[in-house]
Amino acid sequence: MKTRKAIFEALAALLCEKELRKITIQEISDKADVHRVTIYKHFMDIYDIYEKLEKVILSEIGLLITEYGTKTTFEVYPVMFKYITDNPTIFKMIFSPHNTSTLYMKLMNMVEGLNRVIWSETFGVDIKDSRVDCVIRYHSNGCLAIIAGWVLNDFAQSQDFIIKTLSGLDKSTQQYFATMLK
Repeated sequence: MKTRKAIFEALAALLCEKELRKITIQEISDKADVHRVTIYKHFMDIYDIYEKLEKVILSEIGLLITEYGTKTTFEVYPVMFKYITDNPTIFKMIFSPHNTSTLYMKLMNMVEGLNRVIWSETFGVDIKDSRVDCVIRYHSNGCLAIIAGWVLNDFAQSQDFIIKTLSGLDKSTQQYFATMLK
């Protein structure tokens, strides 16, 4: 597991610098400080590494969101931001302009889908209502954009500032839902 993590970290770091198609197994080997043969014991090629990295990231984030999704934002966000700050290279890769947008889009779709479920259960909104769909898309995209800016600016603002900002936006969204449901 330690070797796979080192390989994933190496690929993520390289994806912050250049596109996947321009990365070699040798570069990953050098950065991860593992032999090329070791990489091939775990993966078929660079695309296999990337695909497995995507699956790990999405499953870990999905688990965090579903585990904490019905709790208050002040309970959810610290856990999410701890995960982000524990994995800064991974998140810089996700938001990097060199990375393919597929992982970002998969993350966005997952966040939107989970938000639909959580918000419908928590606030009793009809997820088939097109207004609800628009609000959830707006909210999900906005949250990820704020997080992306924070990550790509090397965590310039404090985690507390970002949490308070997102919590305020959540509160505004909840108030919008309350007025919409009247």
